[in-house]
Amino acid sequence: MGKGHRLAFLLVCLAGCCYADDATSDSNKPATTQTWIDKLKKDLLANYDRNVRPTQHYNVTHLDLKMTIRHVDIDEENSIFSVYGWVKMTWTDDKLKWKPADYGNVDLFRCNPDSVWKPDVVLYNNARGSDNLHYGQTNVIVYSSGQVLWVPPTDYHSFCELNLRYWPFDYQTCILKVGSWTYDGYKLNLTTSEAEPEIDIGVPNNEWSIRKVTTDRNTVYYKCCSEPYIDIQYNVTLQRHSSTHKAIVVSPAFVIMLLALSVFWLPPHCGEKIVLNGIIVLVVTVFLIYFAQQLPAMSGNTPLIVTFYSTTFYLVAISTILSVIILRITRGKRCHAVPRVLKSQLDGCLGSVLRVGNVGPSEEDKEAAGGEISVNSKQQDWCRLAVLLDRLAFVVYLIVFAISIICFSL
Repeated sequence: MGKGHRLAFLLVCLAGCCYADDATSDSNKPATTQTWIDKLKKDLLANYDRNVRPTQHYNVTHLDLKMTIRHVDIDEENSIFSVYGWVKMTWTDDKLKWKPADYGNVDLFRCNPDSVWKPDVVLYNNARGSDNLHYGQTNVIVYSSGQVLWVPPTDYHSFCELNLRYWPFDYQTCILKVGSWTYDGYKLNLTTSEAEPEIDIGVPNNEWSIRKVTTDRNTVYYKCCSEPYIDIQYNVTLQRHSSTHKAIVVSPAFVIMLLALSVFWLPPHCGEKIVLNGIIVLVVTVFLIYFAQQLPAMSGNTPLIVTFYSTTFYLVAISTILSVIILRITRGKRCHAVPRVLKSQLDGCLGSVLRVGNVGPSEEDKEAAGGEISVNSKQQDWCRLAVLLDRLAFVVYLIVFAISIICFSL
């Protein structure tokens, strides 16, 4: 072979090698109508089973759970606590790893959450029966390291044991307990890297505000199984805004107390005592009907404000009976003297403390009786006894109302 032929042969071989290298480099490129992400998803999800945990059965999948609370509400009639927000879930999928250099330096992509495996984290104390669709269908973000990030909007509804004893100044602590429904702690390790959820209220609740949120990680062993089950528990403490309730419920309570006490400062012969008590009974009845419509029927923790109104109802009834007795004492003609035991109280320490002076029938009573009432010592003593009963009842009622206020303030 001549020198020229050898040179030509070398050029042909060199061109063939270059062409082979170009063919090899182009073999990994996507088709004309595809992008690198299209090819990446096609390669990763070709034989992917989204129903199988994406790691060996003896490995543990670590799931980091975080929550952002955007809105809260309480349905008092059904004892349901509602939380609206976002849940941030992060885990590693061994089947979704790749080298970015092999796919045009693509280091992440987004896909439909139904295309990949997701942990079956549900709300254990769910108040919506068999409905466990707590999360919205937002995309998941898959990174080249195999890390998967899913931040769906969340709609949690849990049962909450309400204590309305101090309504409308009450605090309620409700619990959200979330965990895997089928995976034990040896398969899915549920963790949280935050001490408490992030609170980012979008639309404030007109009645409730969040005072404190704490997070607990619990490991539970059930009787059925030897494996541990892990859950994350959020303890949410809420405070009721009571400005409106203060104007509607609490302020009238003080007015009712003053009216009930003022009955005992009317003259003992005054018939308007019964009229005023009747008005108070009517007002208290209206409020009790309002409470029956506003508050759920709950046993064991009746609100103190309801107890106050119902107690006032009975006290006013007793006050009315006492007023009838006092009117009977002052307006009737007494021929016999006051019993010695009561007479000693009128002239003794009790009478002096309550300032029971020389009291007799009024001029109006004399005219109403046609002048037949004569002011004698016996009649005067009976009138003093009526005043003593009025003022003694005032002291007793004042103590009862003071105790009610103290109990409500504690």
